Amino acid sequence: MDDSQVQGKARFEFSGWCLGLFLVVSFSTIVGMRLAGAVSDAGPFPLGWVSQLVRPAVFVALALLARRLSTVLERTALVAGAAAMMTAGAAGLAAAPLALSGVPLWTAAALLSILLNAGLAVLYLTWLELYSQMGLMHVLVYFTLTHFASALTTFFVESIASQVAVTVIAAFMPLGSLAMLLKANARTRNAAYRQGERQKTGWTISVRPLLLLGAFGFSNATIHGFIGTEDQVTVLLGVCVAALGVLVAVFWRIDRFEVKSLYQVSVPVLVAGFLFVLMSFGWSGVAAALCSNAAYALFSIFVTAVFCGISYRYGVNAVWIFGITQASRSIGSFVGNLASTFGKPLYADPAMLVVVISGLVVLMVALSMTLVSDRDFATTWGVASRSQGTELLTVLDEEERTTQTCARVARRYGLTRREEEVLVLMMRGYTLARIGAELYVADSTMKTHSRHIYRKVGVKNRQELQEFVAALRG
Repeated sequence: MDDSQVQGKARFEFSGWCLGLFLVVSFSTIVGMRLAGAVSDAGPFPLGWVSQLVRPAVFVALALLARRLSTVLERTALVAGAAAMMTAGAAGLAAAPLALSGVPLWTAAALLSILLNAGLAVLYLTWLELYSQMGLMHVLVYFTLTHFASALTTFFVESIASQVAVTVIAAFMPLGSLAMLLKANARTRNAAYRQGERQKTGWTISVRPLLLLGAFGFSNATIHGFIGTEDQVTVLLGVCVAALGVLVAVFWRIDRFEVKSLYQVSVPVLVAGFLFVLMSFGWSGVAAALCSNAAYALFSIFVTAVFCGISYRYGVNAVWIFGITQASRSIGSFVGNLASTFGKPLYADPAMLVVVISGLVVLMVALSMTLVSDRDFATTWGVASRSQGTELLTVLDEEERTTQTCARVARRYGLTRREEEVLVLMMRGYTLARIGAELYVADSTMKTHSRHIYRKVGVKNRQELQEFVAALRG
């Protein structure tokens, strides 16, 4: 995994516009609780299953179209259409019970849910593409604040008794998120922390991270099956606690914070959630879901930071990588909901419940140990170029002290992999023309790389850069 450690105390540039993803996350929760819940039982299966099938389908479609699309962030019409679909779907779900009932109501609601969730998948992935163009520190802060803000927003909206007011708020959430996305893209386009490697297609990914994503989605959905609908909002407190913990850790130990610690904490917290399921106390179901939500939030922040870092440093196409990874997580959640729904008669037997939960705990611990290794925290977790292979995607080259120091600078100041290569050659005394010849890069591109390096590190010229790197090397 890439950029596994946040180092240094560089100035942090904050833009509140970059938090607009929280409206998308809140929208999904509010629609499921307040708008879709009323018609869910009128059809052959819960309406929520529709969304859990539509989202991975759209994510997979976007991943398959990544070579043709290249980007969704710069396709304003597509993203605006997605936001409009979400708004129309939410308004339709609220209005449908006024005119229809029974199976016709459920059918109309299912079609509206398909429309809504297709748009949601596009808008969500667009936000992830924006984050993938930022340095690790900004991804951590923005995505963590997104979780915290979405939980607080859901608390607030769920406290509103008026269904009309909830519908109006939900309908405007996608449009608000779209406006913030466009503003964030424009405001940060030339920011030093957003000068990532140019994204390109032609990559492969190991099945290991996909299995782990699916396993976490499955576990979270399974545990949520043990709590009542009245507790669905309460357990969001777990997200708030996890998000606050991450923010405190990042800013308190900014020079030492390691992204892998999020994963290392999330696994035991998830196991604790499973163990709470086995308890017979009245509050144990809520405690289980609190732990599950906290673990899932930590894991979500972890994988988003990791894959954004890989995309930022190596130019892995964000539409492709997040299309695949989000589909894996969504499929895991869907299977978990199926297991929770159809397994309820089985779970009624305490002895059988112990067997099932024990098996899930053993499975999660085994997967967490086998699907992620220490080496993955220093590489790209199985993401490789079809033409180069994974051996060329190593963050650190331990053979030379200069290369080690340049790697530290790259991690600390958010340099891309190409910029790190340029920095190494600059420290060896190569001219820009010679570096361009070595890397098969045009002179104009080399000048752009050097300007980006100076801006990110905070120096004015090569002499200052060499002095800075030499001081770090000691």
